[in-house]
Amino acid sequence: MRIPFHTKSVRFAATLATLAVVLAGAACSGGGDSPPERLVLIGLDGADPGVIDVLRTRGELPNFDRLFEEGISTVTDVDEPVFSPVIWTTLFTGCRPEKHGVTSFTLPSADSTRRVPVTSNLRRRRTLWDILGSSGIDVGVVGHWVTWPAEKVNGFLLTNYTWPPSAPFEKEWTPGAEWDTVGRRTYPDRLDEVVRPAVNAGRYFASEHFPEIDRLDPALRHYLDKDFAYLNAGMALYDARSPHFFTQYMESIDFFEHRLWMIHRLYENRYHDAPLGDLPPLDKPLPPGVLERIGPMVAQTYRLADRLIGLFLDRLDLEKDAIVVVSDHGFRDWPPGTRLHVGDGKYEEMPFWHSRHGILLAAGGPFRKGKADGAVAPEQLTPLILAAFGLPVGKDMDGAVRRDLFRKEFLEAHPVKRIDSYESGGKGSPAPAPVESPMDDQMREMLKSLGYLD
Repeated sequence: MRIPFHTKSVRFAATLATLAVVLAGAACSGGGDSPPERLVLIGLDGADPGVIDVLRTRGELPNFDRLFEEGISTVTDVDEPVFSPVIWTTLFTGCRPEKHGVTSFTLPSADSTRRVPVTSNLRRRRTLWDILGSSGIDVGVVGHWVTWPAEKVNGFLLTNYTWPPSAPFEKEWTPGAEWDTVGRRTYPDRLDEVVRPAVNAGRYFASEHFPEIDRLDPALRHYLDKDFAYLNAGMALYDARSPHFFTQYMESIDFFEHRLWMIHRLYENRYHDAPLGDLPPLDKPLPPGVLERIGPMVAQTYRLADRLIGLFLDRLDLEKDAIVVVSDHGFRDWPPGTRLHVGDGKYEEMPFWHSRHGILLAAGGPFRKGKADGAVAPEQLTPLILAAFGLPVGKDMDGAVRRDLFRKEFLEAHPVKRIDSYESGGKGSPAPAPVESPMDDQMREMLKSLGYLD
């Protein structure tokens, strides 16, 4: 598709404006008050502030501890409905759903005969990594929601369709689905083949990092194997290419909470005296040994996240680099009779489900230390990262920069700038239909297994 001349001109003008701001900032700034040389952003789906606090008090999350001690911490607060693809798109565009166009887990197909999982062509606003890339910053993006089909970036991208959730990561999603027919899974193309040795060898994440792995049922094992694939691939690419902006997504916390929250809570009650609150009793007693075998698994996914943070802390110098950890939502018990919007057109009474509060931690580089007042809205993340790099924030973004998260000296050297828009198409065209693929049925089944679809 050819880009109209006026569209190119708008984007070129925006790029010139952002480069001018960066160069001007570099000319007047000094060492410790410069934008970070590298910024790593870790996205943890479903990571709950309360669970993190409990595990930290027991000394189980030493790398989270370091971020709390050396950086700024707060919670995120999202609007209902708490749908991951919607929230992550808001986080990475700086715009709310009515503006960015991703509003649910699935949308009608082009012929309106079925519902198709949401895909990257639905976004009507540019992503954080696209804006950074066009401003001359090389990027790496691994595993995030709504990134398939892969779009060209100034760096590399592994989409959320790079691998199927099956243990050997071979061609099939399930028997009968031809995985190789799914194109644009990575940018550059076939990047998954480059990182396959690290994935198959479990170079950074392997079975020893999840002692209970042999006790998992097939579904949870597939989810964990898929997460391990993305984590190993992401670390291998980061080590090989060291992009100036890198973001890694981790999904297993949310999967395990959906499947094992009740057992997790019962385990915490029996062995750590955690109150059960309004959690309803089990319909029948657990078989002997199940609580002891399965109960620690949710906490183990948080320990995996702690390991991920630690691997990056080993590679970053927080005097000149920065790290940000964010979750799209938390997880909690709900009082009896609470009716929640849990999926596309689906409302149910749930004893436990997503909560509106996730986490935001930022350390190193421009970020101050301490605890921030007030929650951060998801649309404020992209403006925050743009400001950290000394880039202007689009006036048409819904999120404002949280200046209170930065060090005073940094803001004095790099006051927040604004630009009319990074967009080249005004308000954006009407949302197209999602791109269909051979794995759509399996994707819908996965969403059903987590309770999002009927």
